[in-house]
Amino acid sequence: RGVDSELSGNMIDLCPVGALTSKPFRYEARPWELSRRRSISPHDSVGANLIVQVKGQRVMRVLPLENEDVNEQWLSDRDRFAYEGLHAADRLLRPMIKQDNQWREVDWSVALEYVAHALSHVKAAHGAAAIGALAAPHSTLEELHLLAKLLRGLGSDNIDFRLRQSDFTLDGQSDGAPWLGMKIAELGTLDRVLLVGSFLRKDQPLLSARLRHATRRGCQLSVVHGVDDELLMPVANKLIVRPDGWVRALAEVATAIAELRGQTAPASGVVAAETARKIAQSLLAGERKAVLLGNAAVQHPQAAQLHAWAQWIAQSTGATLGVLTEAGNTVGAHLAGAAPRQGGLNARQMVEQPRKAMLLWNVEPEYDVADPHAALKALAGADTVIAFSPYRNGAVEYADAILPIAPFTETAGTFVNCEGRAQGFNGAV
Repeated sequence: RGVDSELSGNMIDLCPVGALTSKPFRYEARPWELSRRRSISPHDSVGANLIVQVKGQRVMRVLPLENEDVNEQWLSDRDRFAYEGLHAADRLLRPMIKQDNQWREVDWSVALEYVAHALSHVKAAHGAAAIGALAAPHSTLEELHLLAKLLRGLGSDNIDFRLRQSDFTLDGQSDGAPWLGMKIAELGTLDRVLLVGSFLRKDQPLLSARLRHATRRGCQLSVVHGVDDELLMPVANKLIVRPDGWVRALAEVATAIAELRGQTAPASGVVAAETARKIAQSLLAGERKAVLLGNAAVQHPQAAQLHAWAQWIAQSTGATLGVLTEAGNTVGAHLAGAAPRQGGLNARQMVEQPRKAMLLWNVEPEYDVADPHAALKALAGADTVIAFSPYRNGAVEYADAILPIAPFTETAGTFVNCEGRAQGFNGAV
């Protein structure tokens, strides 16, 4: 049978005689023909350290670079095998402009002049507020900083990287950036964890491995989620409810905590069910504990309420509140100012209140935005759409110009991972 695991590629490294091999790399090159370049993975919030092996100007293989504080000696399969996409047929190598509904390749000078003229025209005709930008949180700190600088230089504050978020109630109410609240290495030392709204094995496979190590040591893991995922580790308590019941579920846990501590319940009319009471007992009994919000919780339509209840639970039990951030540079995007500051529109508002000019930095709205249908409709109504992408992809359907940008293996930059660790890297090819 096949191995159904998001960490299966590590078996290649563990095989003592080299009998287990990487299928994409097999017969492609000999190890002594390859140059080794250090890099950082953009694929999730861990920021796994990589060795990118190169022959000529082609990435041939990706291996783990040992870093005990971050990824130990492991990689997720996504980190290990995603390099195959670098050689996809729709890689964009030259700027393209749509003229008379026909795409043609042009020189950089022509493309940049076209984009500058289009943005200047929209600003003159409709004002700077008619310009907006959506950016991917997998982009480097430097790219996001410069994109924000460009937008604000034009006079617009409509920029956002929180593409899948739908509740922005907390905007302006906190400083800094959501983060893990602890070092990644500390996850393996916890003895109580409440995990809220996380497809952990798929979203952050290496953090899942850390928590699996903790449960082997006796950590009690409790889960509030909408799906009874197989986490491949012991789960002490599961509260599986529909997503519209997550707020109520956390309120029940909070109520049970208050009752066990002899305090006034934080919400009236809430009765704690048996599972909620067991979760409360577990959190109150531990010493090193954390309440962790996953991607699905951050992207929830009631994310602010979930955050508030999680914060109450953490403070009342002496736990650390952490966010399992989504992408390789989610924390860095906050620090780079790639979100509205002075009354600008957030990602949801730019979809619901379409702008005349839209810049898409490394974004595929048909996949990356919370409401893809509304996003594509908003782009269809724009006067100009400028896509910056390593690939042609769906941009040929909605963009007026596509400018090629480099994937992480071909550029230098910085990613800030979920623990706030800034890691710089250079292009491998």
